[in-house]
Amino acid sequence: MKMSKTTVPDYPGLPQGAFHADNTPPQALAVLGSVDPGVWSAALSTYVSVADPQTGRPYNGQPLEDAASGAIPLAASSCRSLAVTYSTNIDKQVTELEVAAATHLATAVDHIEHASGLLDEPMIGPDGETTDGRRLQAVQHADEELARQRSAEGDSRHTEQAWASGWRVLAATLLGALDILLLWKPLLNLSFESSSGGMFRWAIGIGLTGLQILAIEWCARSYVDKERQSVDRRGSVGDYNRPLKKGRIVSDRPTPTVQEVAEADKAMANAYRMLVLLASFIAAIGGVRVAVLGKRAALSIFEAALFGVIVGLILGVLVVLMARMYCRGNLLGDRLRIEREAMDEVNEKLQQAREAVAQERENALGALAEAELLSATAARIRTQTVADYWRAVQLAWTWLGLPHSRLDFESFEREALPDLTDSEPIRNDLRMKLARVNEWLADRPTVFDHALTVPMLPAATPPAPGTSPARFMPLMQPKDGQLMIAGPQLITLPPVPEPPHLWMFVGVGCTVVAVILSAFLSPDTEGPGEEAAAPVVSRYLGQ
Repeated sequence: MKMSKTTVPDYPGLPQGAFHADNTPPQALAVLGSVDPGVWSAALSTYVSVADPQTGRPYNGQPLEDAASGAIPLAASSCRSLAVTYSTNIDKQVTELEVAAATHLATAVDHIEHASGLLDEPMIGPDGETTDGRRLQAVQHADEELARQRSAEGDSRHTEQAWASGWRVLAATLLGALDILLLWKPLLNLSFESSSGGMFRWAIGIGLTGLQILAIEWCARSYVDKERQSVDRRGSVGDYNRPLKKGRIVSDRPTPTVQEVAEADKAMANAYRMLVLLASFIAAIGGVRVAVLGKRAALSIFEAALFGVIVGLILGVLVVLMARMYCRGNLLGDRLRIEREAMDEVNEKLQQAREAVAQERENALGALAEAELLSATAARIRTQTVADYWRAVQLAWTWLGLPHSRLDFESFEREALPDLTDSEPIRNDLRMKLARVNEWLADRPTVFDHALTVPMLPAATPPAPGTSPARFMPLMQPKDGQLMIAGPQLITLPPVPEPPHLWMFVGVGCTVVAVILSAFLSPDTEGPGEEAAAPVVSRYLGQ
């Protein structure tokens, strides 16, 4: 809610009275027009309450000084009543604005408490576990530190993002669709004629293509998963060895083993062989079909074999390249993305809370500023009323011919000023609350700061306050004159497994042999029952 600007009222001045000229003393008529009309009217009222305008003598035969002194409390009472009348509405607005400012600050405090509890709300961690924002932030800082260390060593796979599995399925589907359009149609003489034979051939073609798509997707997915596991295992060994090389011990991470790395490498190698085997099968089948179609189109054996080998190898290579192209990212990158998305969500909620607090702070600040302005205006109007009435008393005192030395302004002011409840302490309290809200806004640029502390291996200096103490490696008893240290040791990685080149060469050889044999054994002309396929084959091969 945005507070509207309050109009600051002007001082209306003392009210003017109506007096008959016969009841006005000549000394008052002499200054009429040169004195403020309201002040002149108040002075004349004070004068006529003391002396008779016609005779200039006090009423009831009292001494002039005593009658004049008795008129001063009456003037002060009139001044008090008028000051209250002038400032009542303003004081009411001041109270409303103070209540509005307090309401806005209370709402801001509610948002602050909500924002302060965001990090304690349950969240889903990168491994699917239930955690909270503080633990997740600490884990994210540790993973970010690992990412920086890997980047410094030239490993940037965590910056890559793995493609969605839907793209892999789409690529396999497109490859199968291309296969059925370019190869199965001329081979099975597929057409859009509504006949039982045509539907049967379409069912065979779609079924075989579906099996091919499933096989490609399964082998590619299996290879991608196993390759990422192998990379992650090797990366974890590097993360474990890195601090040890610098004389540090990190005890909060599980220690990887060479056996885990070897098992992951073996699983990746087996998946790679399965992928190559499937690619070789697809290459051989595609090459054989092209060679058979080439012979039916009256191509020479050499041309049919050449076209079959080229098309078959292209299909096989596409399968392998598609799988390798999907080997992007790693477990660290996946964890970082999950952590960043979760913390971005917390940050977004925090920013929304900060915006709400800032808005309520602006509303409270505006209401408080308007309250202070109106309060100062009310005080000024009351002070000006007292000052004008005091001028009227002085003027009446002059008309009465009495010395001003007998007048006491402080006594008059005490009687003339209304007794009002001072709301300044309330506004001071609001200012203190507003200062705390401003401090919270200034100190919350992010969720919270977390310093990652890593314990050092032996250190001669005591640990800094708030950090983990140094952990020393235990020393074993000397054996054969040699000092033995029992503690974390560097893990030696096995060599990176080589791609199955032998399987690739065997697959290429089998494809070439199968295509050449198909080119030699396939008849040059159409056989019985293949007359309908000849025009289609000719159209596809340009004969």
